[in-house]
Amino acid sequence: AGNNKEVSASGRNADTTDYSSWCGWHNDHGSLTGLVPAMYLNADGEEMSSPDPTAGLYIKSRSGDLVHVNVPSNALCFQIGETSQIHTGGILQATPHAVRGCSSAEKTARGVSRETLAVFMEPEYHGDMDLPEGRSLEQTQRKETEQHLPSSVRVLRSRWNKGMNFGEFSE
Repeated sequence: AGNNKEVSASGRNADTTDYSSWCGWHNDHGSLTGLVPAMYLNADGEEMSSPDPTAGLYIKSRSGDLVHVNVPSNALCFQIGETSQIHTGGILQATPHAVRGCSSAEKTARGVSRETLAVFMEPEYHGDMDLPEGRSLEQTQRKETEQHLPSSVRVLRSRWNKGMNFGEFSE
Protein backbone atom coordinates (compact mmCIF):
# COMPACT_ATOMS: atom_id res chain seq x y z
CA ALA A 1 0.00 0.00 0.00
CA GLY A 2 1.08 3.59 0.13
CA ASN A 3 1.05 6.30 -2.45
CA ASN A 4 3.45 4.81 -5.01
CA LYS A 5 3.90 6.57 -8.34
CA GLU A 6 5.20 5.29 -11.67
CA VAL A 7 7.85 7.53 -13.19
CA SER A 8 8.58 7.73 -16.90
CA ALA A 9 11.91 5.93 -17.39
CA SER A 10 11.81 2.32 -18.46
CA GLY A 11 13.92 -0.36 -20.10
CA ARG A 12 17.35 -1.70 -19.19
CA ASN A 13 19.15 1.07 -21.04
CA ALA A 14 16.96 3.93 -19.82
CA ASP A 15 18.96 6.53 -17.91
CA THR A 16 17.95 5.99 -14.30
CA THR A 17 21.14 7.53 -12.86
CA ASP A 18 19.18 10.53 -11.61
CA TYR A 19 17.22 8.19 -9.35
CA SER A 20 20.27 6.83 -7.52
CA SER A 21 22.09 9.86 -6.15
CA TRP A 22 22.09 8.72 -2.49
CA CYS A 23 22.30 4.95 -3.01
CA GLY A 24 23.00 3.40 -6.42
CA TRP A 25 20.91 0.77 -8.19
CA HIS A 26 21.33 -2.71 -6.74
CA ASN A 27 19.60 -5.91 -5.66
CA ASP A 28 20.00 -7.05 -2.07
CA HIS A 29 21.86 -10.36 -2.14
CA GLY A 30 20.20 -11.79 0.99
CA SER A 31 16.79 -13.41 1.31
CA LEU A 32 14.58 -10.59 2.51
CA THR A 33 15.03 -6.98 3.64
CA GLY A 34 12.63 -5.36 6.09
CA LEU A 35 12.39 -1.57 5.83
CA VAL A 36 10.83 1.01 8.11
CA PRO A 37 9.50 4.23 6.55
CA ALA A 38 12.11 6.90 5.92
CA MET A 39 12.25 10.01 8.04
CA TYR A 40 14.01 13.25 7.22
CA LEU A 41 16.02 15.26 9.74
CA ASN A 42 17.20 18.84 9.43
CA ALA A 43 20.70 19.98 10.39
CA ASP A 44 19.57 20.34 14.03
CA GLY A 45 18.37 16.71 14.13
CA GLU A 46 14.68 17.65 14.14
CA GLU A 47 12.24 15.53 12.15
CA MET A 48 10.71 17.24 9.15
CA SER A 49 8.80 16.41 5.98
CA SER A 50 10.84 15.59 2.92
CA PRO A 51 11.81 18.90 1.32
CA ASP A 52 11.73 17.24 -2.12
CA PRO A 53 8.73 15.12 -3.15
CA THR A 54 10.88 13.31 -5.73
CA ALA A 55 13.44 12.11 -3.14
CA GLY A 56 13.32 8.63 -1.66
CA LEU A 57 13.17 4.95 -2.58
CA TYR A 58 12.71 3.88 -6.21
CA ILE A 59 12.27 0.37 -7.56
CA LYS A 60 12.42 -1.03 -11.07
CA SER A 61 9.50 -3.37 -11.72
CA ARG A 62 9.79 -6.60 -13.68
CA SER A 63 7.91 -4.89 -16.53
CA GLY A 64 10.49 -2.08 -16.58
CA ASP A 65 8.46 0.61 -14.82
CA LEU A 66 10.28 2.98 -12.51
CA VAL A 67 8.24 3.36 -9.30
CA HIS A 68 8.70 5.90 -6.50
CA VAL A 69 7.84 4.00 -3.31
CA ASN A 70 6.24 5.85 -0.42
CA VAL A 71 5.96 3.63 2.65
CA PRO A 72 3.18 4.82 4.99
CA SER A 73 4.40 5.96 8.41
CA ASN A 74 2.61 3.09 10.17
CA ALA A 75 3.87 0.33 7.86
CA LEU A 76 6.79 -1.99 7.34
CA CYS A 77 7.79 -3.03 3.83
CA PHE A 78 9.83 -5.95 2.56
CA GLN A 79 12.06 -6.35 -0.48
CA ILE A 80 12.86 -9.73 -1.96
CA GLY A 81 16.59 -10.43 -2.33
CA GLU A 82 18.55 -12.58 -4.76
CA THR A 83 18.89 -15.49 -2.32
CA SER A 84 15.09 -15.88 -2.28
CA GLN A 85 15.12 -15.65 -6.07
CA ILE A 86 17.59 -18.55 -6.23
CA HIS A 87 15.96 -20.62 -3.47
CA THR A 88 12.55 -20.37 -5.17
CA GLY A 89 13.91 -20.96 -8.66
CA GLY A 90 12.64 -17.56 -9.78
CA ILE A 91 9.13 -17.77 -8.35
CA LEU A 92 10.14 -14.76 -6.23
CA GLN A 93 12.27 -12.09 -7.92
CA ALA A 94 14.74 -9.67 -6.34
CA THR A 95 13.70 -6.02 -6.44
CA PRO A 96 16.20 -3.61 -8.03
CA HIS A 97 16.14 -0.40 -6.03
CA ALA A 98 17.95 2.89 -5.44
CA VAL A 99 17.55 6.00 -3.29
CA ARG A 100 17.26 9.43 -4.84
CA GLY A 101 18.52 12.33 -2.76
CA CYS A 102 16.92 15.70 -2.32
CA SER A 103 17.52 18.07 -5.20
CA SER A 104 20.29 20.55 -4.52
CA ALA A 105 18.04 23.13 -6.17
CA GLU A 106 15.70 22.87 -3.17
CA LYS A 107 17.05 25.43 -0.67
CA THR A 108 15.12 23.68 2.12
CA ALA A 109 17.09 20.47 1.40
CA ARG A 110 20.43 21.82 2.60
CA GLY A 111 21.65 19.90 5.64
CA VAL A 112 18.79 17.37 5.44
CA SER A 113 19.43 13.67 6.02
CA ARG A 114 17.23 10.70 5.20
CA GLU A 115 17.09 8.11 7.97
CA THR A 116 15.76 4.57 7.73
CA LEU A 117 16.46 1.13 9.10
CA ALA A 118 16.99 -1.95 6.95
CA VAL A 119 16.97 -5.41 8.51
CA PHE A 120 18.70 -7.91 6.23
CA MET A 121 17.63 -11.53 6.56
CA GLU A 122 19.86 -14.17 5.01
CA PRO A 123 20.92 -17.81 5.39
CA GLU A 124 23.98 -18.92 7.32
CA TYR A 125 27.31 -18.22 5.64
CA HIS A 126 27.77 -21.87 4.60
CA GLY A 127 24.10 -22.35 3.66
CA ASP A 128 23.47 -23.84 0.23
CA MET A 129 22.48 -21.74 -2.76
CA ASP A 130 21.03 -24.51 -4.92
CA LEU A 131 18.02 -24.11 -7.15
CA PRO A 132 14.98 -26.22 -6.26
CA GLU A 133 14.83 -29.57 -8.02
CA GLY A 134 13.23 -29.19 -11.43
CA ARG A 135 13.99 -25.45 -11.77
CA SER A 136 16.59 -24.05 -14.17
CA LEU A 137 18.75 -20.93 -14.17
CA GLU A 138 16.68 -19.67 -17.13
CA GLN A 139 13.53 -19.91 -14.98
CA THR A 140 15.33 -18.27 -12.06
CA GLN A 141 16.30 -15.17 -14.04
CA ARG A 142 14.03 -14.86 -17.04
CA LYS A 143 15.38 -12.93 -20.04
CA GLU A 144 12.22 -10.80 -20.29
CA THR A 145 12.71 -9.47 -16.74
CA GLU A 146 16.50 -9.34 -17.03
CA GLN A 147 16.23 -6.81 -19.86
CA HIS A 148 14.61 -4.28 -17.50
CA LEU A 149 17.34 -4.35 -14.84
CA PRO A 150 19.25 -1.08 -14.44
CA SER A 151 22.63 -1.42 -16.17
CA SER A 152 24.53 -1.37 -12.85
CA VAL A 153 22.67 -4.46 -11.54
CA ARG A 154 24.58 -7.57 -12.53
CA VAL A 155 22.44 -10.50 -13.63
CA LEU A 156 22.43 -13.68 -11.55
CA ARG A 157 23.78 -15.86 -14.35
CA SER A 158 27.01 -13.82 -14.24
CA ARG A 159 27.57 -14.51 -10.51
CA TRP A 160 25.74 -17.65 -9.40
CA ASN A 161 27.22 -21.13 -9.89
CA LYS A 162 25.74 -24.50 -9.04
CA GLY A 163 27.09 -25.82 -5.73
CA MET A 164 28.15 -22.50 -4.21
CA ASN A 165 27.18 -21.54 -0.67
CA PHE A 166 25.75 -18.21 0.54
CA GLY A 167 29.18 -16.93 1.62
CA GLU A 168 30.64 -17.58 -1.82
CA PHE A 169 27.64 -15.96 -3.47
CA SER A 170 27.93 -12.91 -1.18
CA GLU A 171 31.57 -12.37 -2.06
